[in-house]
Amino acid sequence: MLPNHDGSVFVYSYIMRNALQSCASGFGRAARPRQVVALVSLLLAMLSVAVGELQPDSASGQPKAVPAFRQADRVAIITIHGPIDRVTSYSVRRRMDIAIKGGAQAIVFDIDTPGGEVPAVLDICSMIKSSTVPNTVAWIHPKAFSGGAIIALACREIVVADGAQMGDALPIMIGPGGVDVATQGELRKKQVPPVLAEVVDSARIRGWDEFIVQAIVIDRVELWWVEQTNPPPGTKPKRMAINESEFRLLFPGQDPPRGLPGITGAHAERQASAPASSESDSPPSPDSGATTFKPASPALRDLSPALSGEVSASSVPDLDMLSAPSKRPQLTEADAGQWRLVGYLTNGSGPIVMSQQDLIDYGFASAVINTDEELRAYFGASNVVRITPSWSEAAVKLLSNMWVRMGLIVVFLLAMFIEMSTPGVILPGTIAGIALVLILAPAWMLGLAGWWEAVAIVLGIVLILVEILVIPGFGIFGIAGVTLLFGGLVWSFVGYSGGLFPDSPSGQQDLMRSAVTVLLALATAVGGMVGVSKYLGTLPFVGRLVLQDPTSDDGEGLLEAMDEPDDLAALVGRDAVAHSPLRPSGRIELDGQLYDAMSAFGIIDSGTRVRVVRAESWQVVVEPTESSGSA
Repeated sequence: MLPNHDGSVFVYSYIMRNALQSCASGFGRAARPRQVVALVSLLLAMLSVAVGELQPDSASGQPKAVPAFRQADRVAIITIHGPIDRVTSYSVRRRMDIAIKGGAQAIVFDIDTPGGEVPAVLDICSMIKSSTVPNTVAWIHPKAFSGGAIIALACREIVVADGAQMGDALPIMIGPGGVDVATQGELRKKQVPPVLAEVVDSARIRGWDEFIVQAIVIDRVELWWVEQTNPPPGTKPKRMAINESEFRLLFPGQDPPRGLPGITGAHAERQASAPASSESDSPPSPDSGATTFKPASPALRDLSPALSGEVSASSVPDLDMLSAPSKRPQLTEADAGQWRLVGYLTNGSGPIVMSQQDLIDYGFASAVINTDEELRAYFGASNVVRITPSWSEAAVKLLSNMWVRMGLIVVFLLAMFIEMSTPGVILPGTIAGIALVLILAPAWMLGLAGWWEAVAIVLGIVLILVEILVIPGFGIFGIAGVTLLFGGLVWSFVGYSGGLFPDSPSGQQDLMRSAVTVLLALATAVGGMVGVSKYLGTLPFVGRLVLQDPTSDDGEGLLEAMDEPDDLAALVGRDAVAHSPLRPSGRIELDGQLYDAMSAFGIIDSGTRVRVVRAESWQVVVEPTESSGSA
């Protein structure tokens, strides 16, 4: 009996039955040949239409008969393009909420990314797995590397565009010393286990091959591809990846063949080679379940001594997050002769990258889709809507870029310095305020920063001003102000979620990256301050922002006194005249010589009589005398 599709086959069957009855009765009454021919032609025409309903659509290559588990009238497409960070995670959550509230019956993640931050990737995977819309599909369109591959594996199905590639999810860390790949050492032990646990959990939930997904996120995994020779009646032969110890169980007395691997490692050429680690792991245990983890390679034991064979997941940090039992057959010696070798899968030279055809051949991709219309046919949908990031999210992503934020910090510090040097100009202070808002706003908008970062920065600035204007010198107020300013800026990068567990690998990485970025910005700003003091006053239109000696033609600025050979301590207690306004910095004239000076309190107008109350290493501090007057 033909399956029912949109009720059409049922209607055709009803018509055919009545037509046959009419035909039979017609023959009973010695129907004319012309009537018989007409009836037969009608039956053949209806049969061809019915069969045509079940044939593949010629344009898309996808069958019109959509499985019930996949069929969806309303499909939302959420793009994940470019590097993945906390802004991406926030954006995906927002758009998923929109899709779910809007009644989407399926969510497609259009993925084209080189990867990104591990915490953000794991957060997106958690959203997908816990979504109230279980019909989730990853559309690799066309690249899903690193974090993109991990997100794709979290979806229920994967479809690919022409030229698609997926894989190479071995964690890396980008720091001051360059790029560190997690191939050994502490980085490997800290970064690999949570990613490994995530992909194995996805494999158990979605039905991917557990060993192949391990080969995506770690190197030194050597595998062979085998197929059942006598599957249970009514079932397809099962195919799966096996390691060397399992190969020797299934094919006793044979050496594992090596040569050209079916899948290339990310950091190696497609060539025959010996495995990266040829030692055999221990025989597998017959037990299996949610609390066990089977490493694909003995090379994984460098993550933990426990990973020398099948172990309790709870005995290895991060592997206790596995939420589903393993469906992978536990091979024993009794399985010898029940499987045949299909081919050499991967030689372990690096984390694997699967091509479009690899994804299809090894059971990951279910279809090739290149357009939204083909996607519509894939789901049998009536409505397909794309939900793209908002303009504000794009702006936040730009402002969250490390180099952009470092530039904003430099602008903020330089503008603050100019404002302190020339009070009342207003423009530098306005620029500093705008830069500070742009530094903090992205983290606030995403909920990644609390209120205390802004309080720390503002309080730090206030304490520095107190140190400069009220009690000049560099004492407790100055130290506390610089500390608060530095800490607030650093934590504005890390954010609340990133700094929640600063001793975690991701927390340490975020803190280190943020501290280095702020230090680089501070060093750049200090260099800029020196340049502002010495040279900015000579530039057109901006010279009025820096105090200059009106009788001087050399353009020297605020730091001229750093080269002053005289002993400034001898000036303490002597009277002088303010040669320029002190706001709080300026110049005084004493015995016909000009000195850079700073007001001990408040602003001192030009021509005011002052007395030197203290001498610093490169300037003097003055205050008005009781008999101040114009010179």
